[in-house]
Amino acid sequence: MRAPRTVRAQRGVALLVVLWGCTLAAITLGALASGAKVEGTQARGQYLQTKGIYAAEAGIEQAAYRLRAREARQRWAVDGRAYRLRIDDVDVAVSIVDEDGKLNLNTATPEQIGALLLAAGAGPAEATRWRDAIVRWGGGGERFADSLLAKGGFASLEELRRVPGLPGAIADRVEPGLTLWSTSGPNLAHAPAVVVAAMTGTGRELAEAYVADVRAMDPEHGGLPPVPGRAEGTVASLPSSGTVTVTSTATLGDGVVVRIDATLALQNAPGDPRAYRVLRWRESRALEEAMDVGGAGVSVAARR
Repeated sequence: MRAPRTVRAQRGVALLVVLWGCTLAAITLGALASGAKVEGTQARGQYLQTKGIYAAEAGIEQAAYRLRAREARQRWAVDGRAYRLRIDDVDVAVSIVDEDGKLNLNTATPEQIGALLLAAGAGPAEATRWRDAIVRWGGGGERFADSLLAKGGFASLEELRRVPGLPGAIADRVEPGLTLWSTSGPNLAHAPAVVVAAMTGTGRELAEAYVADVRAMDPEHGGLPPVPGRAEGTVASLPSSGTVTVTSTATLGDGVVVRIDATLALQNAPGDPRAYRVLRWRESRALEEAMDVGGAGVSVAARR
């Protein structure tokens, strides 16, 4: 006997309700699974970044230790060459640049700043205009005949990007050649190519070749290569001033790169138990192809 039409209709509605409920359950489970996957990816990213920070900090500590080593063969050079470490399963590249190889932004002459801008790629008219803007900003609107700025004109290198009219791209190019913590110099044995080019008047190609020759020499036994060009007052000597910038770059899986740039003073006041004082500390995180410390390195085995 066939079921009444109303019963068949009720069964059809019930089937639709069940199917609809199953569909909602599948959608909910899919959303939960997707959310769990996203959270897992985020957690892994945070884990890698945290691991990278600790590895990069270990590179900073290793550099501080090497700079204070008693034996010359154990000390690391301060000319920007790269040293390679393996900390656990993380690749770390460390380079050290002495601050005496840079121009002090608060004591350099306007001519030196203009030469640095030219070496960084500015045209003559632009270099003059941007030099004058830096002088006005740092000097409170006053011009100085024999020095760029009054002492303490710039409180930080980041302040350079607040100079009116100075393009950010130019500030990025000249910043590696500027410091606030050098009392003499620039010492061309520790200088980046842009400073060598500015101080000697040579082209960027010759300046980069000189820097490459410095980094290729044996810091313990080798002699310095001849300084290019003929500039009065240029100095090139190996001893460190005790104030350095250490760049430690940790490369992890999934292309995660963590970089720390730390400016350290290795000489403390009497009675200060710290191995160094931090003058500047910057952290950045990016993908592998976006960051580079440059140059071939010296491999060093190290584990925490």
